[in-house]
Amino acid sequence: MNFFLRRQQPVPPSPSSAGGDALERVRLLVAGTRPREGSALEELIAALLEVGTAGDREDPIEALHVLTERPALLLRLDAFIRRESWYATRPAPSLTEADLVTLVLAASHADGRIRERAVRRMLDHQLPEMMPFLVLRTSDWVRQVRETASAGLAVLLHENPLLATAATVRTALLVNRRQRGSFAHGQLLVPLLAESGTALSGRLLTAPEPSVRRFVLDTAAHRLRLRDLAVLAESDPDRQVRARAAEAAARQAVWTDQVELLRRLARSRHAEVRITALTGLMRTGSPKDVVPFLDDPSALVRALAREAARRTGTDSLAYYRAAVQVAEPQAGAVAGLAETGSRADGPLLTALLDNPAPQVRVHALRALRSFDAVPVPRVTVLLRDGSTAVVKEAAITLAPNATRLPADLLWDMLADPHRPTVRRAGYRLLNRRDRLTALRAALLVSGDTHPRLAAQGKTDATTQIRNLAPHPWRTRPVPSLDASPAQAAQLLALAEQRGTEITEDVVQLLRDVLRLLPGSR
Repeated sequence: MNFFLRRQQPVPPSPSSAGGDALERVRLLVAGTRPREGSALEELIAALLEVGTAGDREDPIEALHVLTERPALLLRLDAFIRRESWYATRPAPSLTEADLVTLVLAASHADGRIRERAVRRMLDHQLPEMMPFLVLRTSDWVRQVRETASAGLAVLLHENPLLATAATVRTALLVNRRQRGSFAHGQLLVPLLAESGTALSGRLLTAPEPSVRRFVLDTAAHRLRLRDLAVLAESDPDRQVRARAAEAAARQAVWTDQVELLRRLARSRHAEVRITALTGLMRTGSPKDVVPFLDDPSALVRALAREAARRTGTDSLAYYRAAVQVAEPQAGAVAGLAETGSRADGPLLTALLDNPAPQVRVHALRALRSFDAVPVPRVTVLLRDGSTAVVKEAAITLAPNATRLPADLLWDMLADPHRPTVRRAGYRLLNRRDRLTALRAALLVSGDTHPRLAAQGKTDATTQIRNLAPHPWRTRPVPSLDASPAQAAQLLALAEQRGTEITEDVVQLLRDVLRLLPGSR
């Protein structure tokens, strides 16, 4: 049953409530409302109407501003008013002297004629807070409403481009996904691409939402100053914005031969900025400035640096071999040796397993694994390393040799009382042994205190038991479980202890499997 059938009459705004209280309630509802909570949306509509009738012009504008800061909620509110809310079943509101809130809500009314009249009245106000609501109507399914809103939006943006606020852009980006929603998105390109669009671009680039800044850079990066692009590339918190700004800055720097700016960007701590700047240096004919990045943390940067080394006659492999033998080798140098070396470099990499830097040990393990030159006894020691990343990498490295490891060591790791990482590593290696060991380990882990590890154990135990159980419809052979009667009894007792983690039907399947084993009663 639709919500408006359950609630035929609106809740009238309380005449004793002050406009400021209603505005604060709008803020709270907007901040806490999820887009699909119908009752919360109904409360939001009532609070907005109360703000609109309070008599203060500033409060309705602020309420609209708060609402448009969440475009996804705005789109859901638009659909809710039209399809489910009691507001759509009310008599047509008088729009001649309607307040701003009533006007924008009427623009979502179920009656297209009311929506069209509301759009015409909205165009008279020319407020930036109303622009997102106007953008919504440019995708209206009624042609008359859509054309009126589209023509009005085009005129407003032509007369005053600064009406295109960040909320307007975000709403247009969402509406652009609709079948008829591309007009507003295309219309916003016009003021950004115009000669006078620098002020609008600068203001939108300060918006806190990354999607707005990406939109500006995708549209008008070529109109921004090189200095501003460099600042964005170096300091913006969003990775995609940094990448777009760095690409635009590097392009301009290459065209204008500003090598110093490229060198400055190449020193950025962000890999996406460094690779773009270094590519620019290569295009300006400065490969010698790229060679020092042979041991960069980024694999893409290292690859580019090796190409620069080839052009300048530098031996990359000799460089990496020398770089890993210094007192404090860089992790990028170890990774570079893994990318260019061979099994002959195994002794150099094995020596790095004693390095105090965890990242160096991690990259050394990866390199040894890629060369298939893993010193199993030496790597086994790292299963108790103080670094979580090293323990994880050591377990991955030893996985193909799990059967060669002492079983007691792995069971002790699984029972480690302090470090979930060690227990996870032990479980990973036990899981690579025989089926009986893997099932016992999964049952033990299903009761682990670490939620994710326990969930993994529960899933694995259930899967293994179901795979062992015979079914009439199964055509492939059922894997065998080589367990003595004592081991079978121990396994069943452990499964029954895990009754809260593993369902009873799975435990019963295990009973059936164990009953079929040779020597069982």
